[in-house]
Amino acid sequence: MMRWLVQTVQVILVLLQIRRFRTALILVTLVYLVAFLFAIQNLTLPTGTDFAMLWADPALMFRRTGYLLFDAIAVIHTPLFTWLLAPLNLLLGLFISLLVGLNLVLSWTAWRQPRVCRVNGTTGTLGLIPALLAGGACCAPTLLLVLGIQATAALITAVQWMIPLALVLLIGSLVWVAQRTNLERLKLDLI
Repeated sequence: MMRWLVQTVQVILVLLQIRRFRTALILVTLVYLVAFLFAIQNLTLPTGTDFAMLWADPALMFRRTGYLLFDAIAVIHTPLFTWLLAPLNLLLGLFISLLVGLNLVLSWTAWRQPRVCRVNGTTGTLGLIPALLAGGACCAPTLLLVLGIQATAALITAVQWMIPLALVLLIGSLVWVAQRTNLERLKLDLI
């Protein structure tokens, strides 16, 4: 039962030791985190040219503003962006972004170097599907607003379950591809 967890952790640790994979993971994680924060509107375009910071009661960070979304405790205005600092949203976005990055790096490894994994290139590419679903989890409501589509109650209910579903799919995909990774051959990239 725990073999799948051990194998997944070992594969991730080996990937983190390889510089090109570590660099790709960091870049994907940061880009996705920024996109996630824009999608949930915690990061927006600037409203002015001055620097300003406004702080609120830290207890507000636990107040929910939506399903799995929480209130901000600070507003940071810069000439480049306005950031609603919501620590729990930031942690959730970082976790999702890290899962997306790990899935993309591991899927890219499976697709680019099929000799490393016991899966073919197509199977590795299937690991990208949860990453795309995770993107839709935060962007779907914004897309509906932009397109002007009136969402029904059933659609709104479905959208609130997209983030948990994306998390389950991302974790499942990561474990699934890691189980099919030949760890010994992957370690050859370290040499």
